[in-house]
Amino acid sequence: MRAKGFPTIIIIHVRQTLAEYARARGCPGRDQALPASCPQPDCQVGGRMVYWGRYTRTALTGVMIYVLLIQRVRCQACGHTQALLPDFLHPHRRYVLSVMQQVVTLYLWGGLGFGQLLKRLPGDGPAGETVREWLTAFGYGAGYLLWGRLQRFVAGLAPLTTTAPTERPPALGRSRQADLLARGAQLWQWGEQLYAHSKAVRVQLAYQAGLFFPFVLHWLQQQGLPPRLFWSPRLKGTPRVPY
Repeated sequence: MRAKGFPTIIIIHVRQTLAEYARARGCPGRDQALPASCPQPDCQVGGRMVYWGRYTRTALTGVMIYVLLIQRVRCQACGHTQALLPDFLHPHRRYVLSVMQQVVTLYLWGGLGFGQLLKRLPGDGPAGETVREWLTAFGYGAGYLLWGRLQRFVAGLAPLTTTAPTERPPALGRSRQADLLARGAQLWQWGEQLYAHSKAVRVQLAYQAGLFFPFVLHWLQQQGLPPRLFWSPRLKGTPRVPY
């Protein structure tokens, strides 16, 4: 079963850093242009989106705790509301996306065990159980739900120049989760190829090393998929078949 009613989140790019966003007067999401049409798959009516209140949520870096105002929008045609979520956040996660990316990077490509990995993370967090859950959720989301979709998309962009990723992350065992994480690493490599192709078309496109995951979230949204890389397989609303 696929999750019903998505998307309930619209990923937006904001010029402010996390700290600047938190300090801003009012809600920075209010400065965003309204979506041209409703993103709800069974609606998509144009010109009926309006601002619709806001709510607060926390964002953790391991060093600081920020309280952010998140803008909502509503479609007057179907009545669904969407949250305009800054792309330094991941839906339904309290830690900022750059910390989550750092965890996956250190585990997959750095080959660090949990003890070493936790020592490399900023401040007092995240906890070991949280790190383990992130890796499981990344393996399920990137290595199972999204892997084939991104592979097919990138292969269709430039089939003569695209190469299949072959590098397997170091120090992965042979468990099913390890296999999913290996495929998640392949998705990462497909994503790097997608960025290279996008950069060739849009020369002004640029992202820092810690902002690769936001780039992928924007691509997922453009494909009409929920903009999520981390899917916990234990949650009720998690899809059970790949996209």
